[in-house]
Amino acid sequence: MSKNKSNSMWKLDLLEAKFHGTQARFPRTKTLLTARNTSKLWKRLPTSEEEANKEIKALKKEYFDKKYYGSHKKLAREVNKKDIIIFITSLEELENLITSKLIKCITSSILVNKELKENIPYYISKDIQTIIKDKTHKSNPSRFFINHCQNNKELNNYISKLWNSKTIKKALEEIDWSFKLVRGNISKQEKDSRKRLSGKDIQDDHSDADADSGESDDESDEESSLKDLEENYDKFAVYDNLVGDSDNEEKMDLDPNVNYNEVTDEEASELENDEVEEGNDSDASHDSFFAEEKKPKEKYQLPELATGYFSGGSDDEDDIDNDQVVKAATTQRKNRRGQRARQKIWEKKYGQEAKHVKSEKAKIASEREQRQLEYEERCRKREEKARLAMENAPTGSNTAPLGNRKPRPDVSLPSATAASEPEKMHPSWEAKRLAEEKQKNIKFQGKKITFD
Repeated sequence: MSKNKSNSMWKLDLLEAKFHGTQARFPRTKTLLTARNTSKLWKRLPTSEEEANKEIKALKKEYFDKKYYGSHKKLAREVNKKDIIIFITSLEELENLITSKLIKCITSSILVNKELKENIPYYISKDIQTIIKDKTHKSNPSRFFINHCQNNKELNNYISKLWNSKTIKKALEEIDWSFKLVRGNISKQEKDSRKRLSGKDIQDDHSDADADSGESDDESDEESSLKDLEENYDKFAVYDNLVGDSDNEEKMDLDPNVNYNEVTDEEASELENDEVEEGNDSDASHDSFFAEEKKPKEKYQLPELATGYFSGGSDDEDDIDNDQVVKAATTQRKNRRGQRARQKIWEKKYGQEAKHVKSEKAKIASEREQRQLEYEERCRKREEKARLAMENAPTGSNTAPLGNRKPRPDVSLPSATAASEPEKMHPSWEAKRLAEEKQKNIKFQGKKITFD
């Protein structure tokens, strides 16, 4: 990949983020927008908004054409690997099939709302705009379906399996993402979806932003990479004579007056250490070009009178972590998700076919059935109780059996003469009555007095 091509996408992203205020595609763009000491970079970019808009339009149109051409070539290469000759015999039909699929990818990735579908962006070529707008065009997705797949279920099923095959599906995902990069203003949801499907981050796409520009650019890429490699070799050629070879070193002459067998190991080690130090000093003196200035170490005053001072760490911790005996004796804790988190993942993956969803449904159904049986049993008991109560309820009638009645004695009625006779009163009552009658018959014997 040539350096200019990879810089074109980055330059487009930088210009759009600065002048149009769109969200940056790559993290590097955000860093440059907020970085300091970038005056040299801004000098290479247009200063006025009008010049920037012209350059953005040119870069975007050029980049879309490259992506469309590379995507068409990649998809045709993958489709030709399949046995599609059985169903599609002519090259024109094959071309219409591939073009209709690319038009569908453009519609789903770039024309994401009604306004964009009515006013198609300028960077999409006129031929592609005509295919999108003209519903009767042979390469239009809806017209291709009507002409070939609507009345041919076998071909429809084959094309559906073709687009869902592993290799072609992966290629279509890459094509869809490349069109989104051209569109720009990528949302966080789209970035997360891309990372989840392909495992690639947005910064990985900056390195292979122009990977689909076609085979015609491969030769120029190889030539440019060779030129860069030669330039790197020329840069480092100045250091060839600064480092000595091992063949040019002088051989050490042994002293015949010294018995080297009597020399102890300690003396030998001391001699070796001295030689190493002298060798380092000599190397440093000869290779002073590569010597780095040693920064003076900062001295810290620790509390002298404090006892049990702890510096904050120990080198023995790594030894404990890497100890094989400790690893064998202890079991490493598995970082496993909780039950509810795993169930949510299963629900997204399997939907209603997840085991815990099925078991939950079966449990709810069994509980409902059990409640229904209990309700029916209660109703039956109530009806039985009401029936027994009706049977044993009192009617208010005398249910005792009638016996033989005894004859009633004849009682004669009293005579009228006896009834007319007055009853005799008590003597005391009689005397009182007579006294009252006498009092009524006494005449007034007093004198009448008148007052003046």
